[in-house]
Amino acid sequence: MSDILCEWLNREVMLSRPVDPNTLPKEFSTGYLIGELLHKYELQDDFSQFSQSGVANAKLNNFSRLEPTLQLLGVQFDQNVAQSIMTEQPGAATKLLYQMYIALEKKKKAGLTGVAMETMRPAAPAKLKYIESTLYRERLKNLTPRQTDLRLQQVSEHFEMKSKNLEAKITHAHIVEQQKVQKLQEEQRVQDLEKQRMGRRRQNEIMARIQAAIIQIPKPPPNRTLKAIEARKILKKKKEAEDMHKEIKKFEKVIRKGSPAPSSSQVSDSNIQESLKTLDLDSAAQDISEQTTTELLNTYSEDEYIRKIQKRLEEDTFAREQREKRRRKMLMEQLIAHEAQEEAYREEQLINRLMRQSQQERRIAVQLMHVRHEKEVLWQNRIFREKQYEERRLKEFQEALDREAALAKQEKIDYEEQILKEKELHRKIAAERVEARYKKHYSICQEVINQIIDLSAKTGEYRLLTNNQIPIKLMRDWKEIFFNGKPLYEQALIEPLPTEPTADQVVELDKMKLLDEKDYDEYKSMTGEWHPPKENSGNKPPPNNNILGYVIRRLMAIVYPPKAEPPPPVFPSFRIKGCILGKLFCGKTTCAKFLEEGCNIQILSIDTLVEEAIKTFHENEIKIETNLIPQEAEVSVKQNELSIYAQFGEASEKFLKKGKNIPDELLVNIMVEAVKQTPQKRGWIMDGFPMTINQAKLLEKALTGCDPDEAQVKDEHFRKPLLVTDPTAPKDPPLPLPAFDFALLLDVSDITVLKRMADSKKSTQDQQEDSDQASDTELKEREKIDLIRDQMQYRIAGFRESWPKLEKWFSVQQNILVKVNAEIEENLLCRRVKEIILEEIFKKQNKREKVEKREAEKKEGTLTPLQPTETLTDKNKETELISQDKEPAPTKSKVPKGSARGKSPEDLPPSTAVGPPPTKPGSDKWVYIDEPLPKEIPEFLVPYWDMVENNYVNTIKTILRHLRDEQHSLIYYLADIRNNFLNYLKRPDHKQEFVSQWQADFNSTADDLWEDEETKAELHQRVTDLRDRLWDICDNRREEAEQERADFMNDGWLPDHTGIVMNHFLSLMQVEVDRFQDTKRLLHDYYRGMEGKIPTEASQEFTRIPLLDIVNVEQSGDQNKSRRIPVIPRRAPSPEINTTKPKSRGTQLKSNKDENSSENVAFSFGMDEKFIIDTWQTAVLAISNMVTAEKQSKETEEEKEYQQTEIKERECQKSFQATGGKAAGKDAKDTKKQPPKSPTKKKGAPSPAPVVEATPVPLTPEELKKQELKHKMRREYFRALELEEEAAKSRLELIKIKAIAFVEDLVRKAEETYKDMEKWLGARFLAEMSSVEKLTEVARYHIESSTKIQFEMVLEDTDFFISSEVKVIPDPVPQPHPPPAETSANSALTTSQLSMLHKQFLQLAPKGLIPSKTFIDIFLDLITLNLGTNNLPDIWLRLTVSDLQNLASMLTVHSELIDWRRFLLAASQPWPIPSVIQLLKTLHGFKAVDEAASGFVTHEYYNQVGLWFKGSEDLKIPESPTEPLPFNRLEHLITFFFTLFADDRMDPPQLEYIKMLLYFASHPDAVEGVYRALSIATGTYIHRKKEISSCMSVSNIDKQMNGGPSGEEGELPNYTDEGRISMATLLRVFQHEGSKDEDNNRFSDLQKERSYNKNFIKIFKELGSEDLKPIPITLLLKHPFIQDLIKTYQEYTLPNIKLILQRAEQMQSTDRETTTSKDIKI
Repeated sequence: MSDILCEWLNREVMLSRPVDPNTLPKEFSTGYLIGELLHKYELQDDFSQFSQSGVANAKLNNFSRLEPTLQLLGVQFDQNVAQSIMTEQPGAATKLLYQMYIALEKKKKAGLTGVAMETMRPAAPAKLKYIESTLYRERLKNLTPRQTDLRLQQVSEHFEMKSKNLEAKITHAHIVEQQKVQKLQEEQRVQDLEKQRMGRRRQNEIMARIQAAIIQIPKPPPNRTLKAIEARKILKKKKEAEDMHKEIKKFEKVIRKGSPAPSSSQVSDSNIQESLKTLDLDSAAQDISEQTTTELLNTYSEDEYIRKIQKRLEEDTFAREQREKRRRKMLMEQLIAHEAQEEAYREEQLINRLMRQSQQERRIAVQLMHVRHEKEVLWQNRIFREKQYEERRLKEFQEALDREAALAKQEKIDYEEQILKEKELHRKIAAERVEARYKKHYSICQEVINQIIDLSAKTGEYRLLTNNQIPIKLMRDWKEIFFNGKPLYEQALIEPLPTEPTADQVVELDKMKLLDEKDYDEYKSMTGEWHPPKENSGNKPPPNNNILGYVIRRLMAIVYPPKAEPPPPVFPSFRIKGCILGKLFCGKTTCAKFLEEGCNIQILSIDTLVEEAIKTFHENEIKIETNLIPQEAEVSVKQNELSIYAQFGEASEKFLKKGKNIPDELLVNIMVEAVKQTPQKRGWIMDGFPMTINQAKLLEKALTGCDPDEAQVKDEHFRKPLLVTDPTAPKDPPLPLPAFDFALLLDVSDITVLKRMADSKKSTQDQQEDSDQASDTELKEREKIDLIRDQMQYRIAGFRESWPKLEKWFSVQQNILVKVNAEIEENLLCRRVKEIILEEIFKKQNKREKVEKREAEKKEGTLTPLQPTETLTDKNKETELISQDKEPAPTKSKVPKGSARGKSPEDLPPSTAVGPPPTKPGSDKWVYIDEPLPKEIPEFLVPYWDMVENNYVNTIKTILRHLRDEQHSLIYYLADIRNNFLNYLKRPDHKQEFVSQWQADFNSTADDLWEDEETKAELHQRVTDLRDRLWDICDNRREEAEQERADFMNDGWLPDHTGIVMNHFLSLMQVEVDRFQDTKRLLHDYYRGMEGKIPTEASQEFTRIPLLDIVNVEQSGDQNKSRRIPVIPRRAPSPEINTTKPKSRGTQLKSNKDENSSENVAFSFGMDEKFIIDTWQTAVLAISNMVTAEKQSKETEEEKEYQQTEIKERECQKSFQATGGKAAGKDAKDTKKQPPKSPTKKKGAPSPAPVVEATPVPLTPEELKKQELKHKMRREYFRALELEEEAAKSRLELIKIKAIAFVEDLVRKAEETYKDMEKWLGARFLAEMSSVEKLTEVARYHIESSTKIQFEMVLEDTDFFISSEVKVIPDPVPQPHPPPAETSANSALTTSQLSMLHKQFLQLAPKGLIPSKTFIDIFLDLITLNLGTNNLPDIWLRLTVSDLQNLASMLTVHSELIDWRRFLLAASQPWPIPSVIQLLKTLHGFKAVDEAASGFVTHEYYNQVGLWFKGSEDLKIPESPTEPLPFNRLEHLITFFFTLFADDRMDPPQLEYIKMLLYFASHPDAVEGVYRALSIATGTYIHRKKEISSCMSVSNIDKQMNGGPSGEEGELPNYTDEGRISMATLLRVFQHEGSKDEDNNRFSDLQKERSYNKNFIKIFKELGSEDLKPIPITLLLKHPFIQDLIKTYQEYTLPNIKLILQRAEQMQSTDRETTTSKDIKI
């Protein structure tokens, strides 16, 4: 409701300020906006007397004037409603506005004005309303509290807050004092501990010396070796203890420097403990005497420290008790004072209420007398008024008609303007939408470009690291990361990973998972990096083990049985099903009506259906369901029960009455019910429905029975095996057809929609003008259209938000969307839509005919009998068994001769009949065995298989990730050793020292010896010696570089990481072997379960592949046995690699060593390759042995079973022989009976062979079937094992190939790196030798030419040159200039004189204000006592007492005090007077460095920012060295200004920059100075209105003082701002110096401050800021008091001291002339 009212007030009424639902009670609490609202409707004529102020009197005035008008409108309004609105009670203002909205709309429809409404009221009620209004005012006065009471309450609250702040400050000061005391105590404690530590250190040194002396005593010869070893151990321990002690000492020093005082105690305690540990270590290392150790430990007694702590705790307890007593006492005093104040306040309120009640009684009596008198007058004037009212009514009625006509025209014009505004608004929204789309696309492009740049930079970086040989695997990984939009560079470390990772760590985890998935997919599918080479491409494993896939699927189906889906809803096959969508006024309803008339299609509109449902509910329609209820039950249906449609109407009406939207579920149910009632032959089309994606999904579920969300969730949660698949598994059912045959979008632009809306408005207005009377339906349609127009922008925005999801739903997921351009004419659009509908109907009919043909063909095909392919006949089974017997039996299963097994059906000779070839297990025609399983076996095997899959996948991903890391580490390691070796080759040498020494000796040769031959020979010999020495340096450097290269080659990194890589590949082999073992175990348990046997435990442990022991730590036999994974020790490095040759052996030995090392690398690769192949053979052999062992175990089980059957057969034969004669004469029925038991025979007795062997006991059909099933199960089991064996062996072979290739590539890259290092070394040596030869040639040339080498000869690395910038023979040094000296020019004071005055003033008055008398006395003393001190210039020494009094009067403004800083600022002239822009620039510069916004800056930041002027840049340095340098006065003045305005009481001194700039705001024109000060205080440029009658323009003064006009006018808008000013800022400007008057006079200026304060508070409240919030500056400057204050305020006048000095000089010259004239006369 509040939103609707705010929209009405802001858009239609357009109040003076916008209204928000959150601030609605506050805005209308004054009554001003209510009066404005009534004034807009021409009902409140006295609106000019309303006040915007929030005080009580203003509210009382406003609501008193509102009451008659509201009573005239018929709005319920009394003093209680007014009080609730004034007190901002929730809902009061909203309720009143709603009543006003209804009353004003009625008035607007009726077309009555305020005067007409008042005249139409009868006279008696009008008079009664007047009396009620009078009573209302009096009651409202009684209910409204006075402003003085409110202010008194505010003052009391203010003083309470002030007292709380004062208590907090006192508490804080006490805490600070306690912290200082604690800090001093801690410092004293640290000093004591340091003294103790020094004493202990001295004792340790003495003990160490004694111990060293004891160790040096020689020992007897027999125990020399053992004692020497023990001495070395002791010395080693001692050295370690000393090193540890030194490190602890360094750590303690660092902690003392870096940590604060309170925490130093903790650090010292820990240091004491560490030092104690160090002493214990020393004593243990020395192990000489326990007595000295105990003596040292006794020195660490801390009794005194404990006593100090106890004393401090007692002091703290006592202080806490005293503080608690003081706090309680203060609280009691405050409580007593508060109770006394409350008692006085209650007495005052009681007296006021009593007085107010008596006054009210008197007023009521007077009012009653007036009422009686007025009644008599009313009866007399009533008849006369009735006549006048009649005439006035007729006249006003005619005027109202004319006015309504004019208003209608004006409304039409306003509506056209509103349409234009809405179009403009829409253009603006469209432009914003385009801009948002542009920003979105720009951000996407920027992100893509950044990723491309990262990819390019990464490629360039790795080109440098790999010498332009980037591995293909890295490029593939980068492409994968790039295409998935992840950053290439590492954002954060994920090891160790916290419990709550950051966003960057989550990105890194996603990258790692992405690469792991990619590598695993390549490994699983054997593509990319894991693609087998061409020579091994034929050894690929079978794509899938169908038998294992079937087993896993069957087990999962047993454990997780599928759920039955509910049947879909049944609907008749309609002729056409569709929907028409689009924006408002796009033509949906028009096309729907055209289709309904022309194509006989049912149109379903959700608005119409909801209205019909509500209407049905009101009509109490009886539910009739003849199709669902049988005829026998129709009699039992109650006559008063509502139908489903009526129930939907009831639910919809409940929601609409509550002001809520109808839920989507209810709308979909209404639409589905309408679809059910639609005839089958007609078909249906929905008009404008669905409108959201939720409605579309609900409608799809209701019409098709398929929930897209549930289907998606089902797909996500459906568990499928990761390693195998079942080809016989049923495929996923096809997706159901969509609920619609088509979805038609009428596409139209927003501008066209607005145009059509305007046209519809015009047409409705024309219809209203043509027909005054309209039906109810037409009125409802017009109201509906008006409502839609008001919501047009929101409807368009809502369609734009919901349509992208709907478009994706209909176009991508269902592919039924058809778009039509709806900006054409109406007839063409209807025809186009009709063509599309007919085309869709024709397509649907064709599809239906095709489906009917297919069903007919299927029925015809089912009539012919088909042989089942999935069942086996008995003949096929027999031929299958015979064919299996042809296979050779294993050699280990031997059958004894003469046994009955040779006569079993399995050993019969093959029949001559040739049948179809046997089907292989796992093929498409193979029928899998589905024998029942015990319940426990699937429940165990399914989790077991899940664990196998997860372990397999996770382990492979981890190994592949480590292989990636190893590849990166290899690249970085090789790049690092290359760069380190290059840097080692470029290391500095000492050749330049020898060259410089030789050049100095060469240049020091005497001039007369240059032409001497012996001298030249000597110099040539020196050159030769220099060359030999430099060559020796080059040779040594080459040998050192070769040794460094050998160290790189022999550091052991390559063998270690080769072993790590090999272990990773061996782990991959282990994973494959584990998978095979786990699969074998699962199949074994599964088939034993189907046989009805109990699964056996594992007879042997899992096969483990040994790994390389990289650390080479010797382990005992027990430890090796306890290892889970066996470890093979790596071969020991050859002695040629580990031993280092001395440098004096020559280069031949080193080259031999390099060759040996390269040979060792190749040898190690051969050993590694052999180890990989041996491990692979071990794994393959283990798999083959497991399969063979499994087959043998099966055969042994069969052998045992067969032996048991033989024993049973023999027993049967024996019993048959014993009862053979008796049973011969019986019938055939008796032969089936079991013969009687025969007496037992001896074990060794032979049976009657001829008869028994010829006639074996025949097997029953059940036993034959069991044997056939067991044989088939055996074949299926062995085939599954063979498939797994083939797959495991092929994967192991691929791992072997890749491991060998990886290790070979690693070794190859290392060898290339070592060769590059050798090449760089040779090139470097040759270049150094060449530079030495060049130096020799230059030196010999200068020797022969007999000239000195003036410039320095430089020999750097491999380059030799002569530096023309450095002279070896120096030039003469020029004489320095004398220091600058400042001289006083004219009347200006020097900086030293200003500093002297500043010090003197600062001692007398530190706060800056001194009496004028004291000021005059100071200068009189300086003038009279100036005996060669040079404290003042000469012209200042001539000042008289009267001149000093004039100067003092110029500096005093409103008191007898002088601001000496203002005087020194004026006396320090000349300096550039700043403009307002320069002052604001300086202010913003100080604020920029003042990050804490404290208002102070240090001297460092002051120099960093500077002022608006700098030191003199045009100072010329004199050419003559005897002349002194010029004095930079401006630079010294900048330093003096900081000293003048800084606060020396702070440490370090700090400057309050706003206070300083307020001093600099002074101007010769006082008014201009005030404006400059206001600009500085607010930080914005405040313009001053120029006055015409100005005697002397300020600009001329500025030009005279600044030397010309300022050139910064172009920068003026940068600081111009219509800013706001607060109360504190205003007081700071106009009390700039008044707060310091406390030095001398406490009461004179305090009254002035309070008067300013009161005046400013009054001004702020008059300008509408009741709570003294900042107000606009422009509004403040218009106030008359502020204008008068600016004109009369003189404290920002810049005093002109030059005028005083000029007058004094003129007076002295006139005095001299008079005295000279008198002397002449005399």
